[in-house]
Amino acid sequence: MKIKQKCLSTVLFCLIILIFSACKKEENNEAPKTYKEDTVFAVNGEEVSMGEWNLYARPTIADIDKMYGKEIWDFKMDSEGKLFGESLKEDIRDRIVSVKLIASKAKELGVALTEDDKNEVALATDEYMEQLSSSLMKKYGITEELVNKVYSDNMLATKVYEHLTLNVDTETDEKEVRHMQLRYIMYSKSYENREGETVFHSDEEITLKRNELISIKDRISNSDTLTLKDAETDELVVTDIIADLADLKERLPEEEAGVVFWLRKNELSPLIETDEALFLFECVKITDEDSTNAARVKVIEQREQQVFGTEYAEWIKNVEVENNEAVWNLISLSD
Repeated sequence: MKIKQKCLSTVLFCLIILIFSACKKEENNEAPKTYKEDTVFAVNGEEVSMGEWNLYARPTIADIDKMYGKEIWDFKMDSEGKLFGESLKEDIRDRIVSVKLIASKAKELGVALTEDDKNEVALATDEYMEQLSSSLMKKYGITEELVNKVYSDNMLATKVYEHLTLNVDTETDEKEVRHMQLRYIMYSKSYENREGETVFHSDEEITLKRNELISIKDRISNSDTLTLKDAETDELVVTDIIADLADLKERLPEEEAGVVFWLRKNELSPLIETDEALFLFECVKITDEDSTNAARVKVIEQREQQVFGTEYAEWIKNVEVENNEAVWNLISLSD
């Protein structure tokens, strides 16, 4: 079932990824309980019917079938022979458990659906039901009441998440998120020959290129119109990148990475030399807005997940999940 609200397709998705790693349940050694005939499993006593299971499972199954084909279901995931289909079935159950558990905390946190929320759920339910044929409704045990319930649960779970993360700090440090547009020339001190062997340039060759790059820097620095692109040759290829400080530190020593990070527009770096290569950087744009905004969002989401994860870790300790084995064992995602 595809949830259309932005918060349900982004925030809750991140939330579920976080939960999968924590949602490990201990085996229940008590005598099995009696459930309704179509109950798949229960979460803290709340039964999940086959129809509700299908609302979560069928879109995922269809997407995987389309991407990988039906052979994927019998793919062995580990040395013990666990099949992909079995693993995904457990993941879908974990997702439902997560939504149920989070939504169940709404009342004690003072969170509830507003009239606007309920209207949004009702509209989404109507749209979903209009696209569902009567034959599929019968085949998968789906009713309008169930669709409304699943939309409501997801909406409520998201509101709980947002309530708990409302006061997360949204300020970010420039060094943490700023991405810049750069171009650079790199001269590698070695190359790979036809036999795949690494061959190092001579000291004389490296000295010539070092002097050439210094000359290029001086020429561009003394011009109002030349850029690094104008100095490109077959040997000295210009590469354009978008990078943040962390990216630069992967390419360069920390001090040199900092020098490049603080370049102004059209400014050239000093010639940078490492054991592997010579570099000359040029700042094209101090801030790439799209990449920087995406990084800022990611940082804030990580903070939110950390705050929420602390609460969720306590909730999950007491969750009780029990399969109705008679139904659970009959579910095959490859059908």
